[in-house]
Amino acid sequence: MKKPKRSVEIVESFCGWDYLINLVKKCRRDVEKALISALFETGGRVSEVLQLRKDNFIVQEPFLIVKAMPVLKRYSKVGEYRDKNGRMKWITKRKIAYRTFPIHMKEPLCDPLLRYIEGIAEGKLFHMSRIQAYRIVRRLDKNIFPHWFRAQRASQLALEYGFDVHDLIDFFSWKSLQTAIHYSRMGWKGLASKMKR
Repeated sequence: MKKPKRSVEIVESFCGWDYLINLVKKCRRDVEKALISALFETGGRVSEVLQLRKDNFIVQEPFLIVKAMPVLKRYSKVGEYRDKNGRMKWITKRKIAYRTFPIHMKEPLCDPLLRYIEGIAEGKLFHMSRIQAYRIVRRLDKNIFPHWFRAQRASQLALEYGFDVHDLIDFFSWKSLQTAIHYSRMGWKGLASKMKR
């Protein structure tokens, strides 16, 4: 039987800090704690997080600034052609893109990430493959996957900081309004907070 494709659409709203803190506590090593923290705090794709280096981070209290984090899945159209069925296809090339954004140092998952960054020498933070990263996440909870953290971060930013879709586009360096809408859900708690008088 084929497994259903995992999708961020299963995220109804922010799971809450307690759940995330417990995931970090279940980690066996500091590098795993930092990986889980980085997946959530940066909201990056697993391949982007695995490329992070120590010099991508600057402390400017009360923020940890992530500078020039690589953004993957960016392409520009360089041409087009018709396939054998007559359908129009694009020829693309990868674009180099980066994003710079703040992480508030009071957030509970910032501390394990910051401690790990301070404790390593220069260079890459994570010396592991995407498969290894997936296995770490799966061991913590078989119902989540690395991209789940991206949707959780978008929902948390909308719920707790009141980020609107334009703020989310800036934070994640998304190209479309539709992507921001797809990822961010505040759930009933967020809707209820808007009804307070």
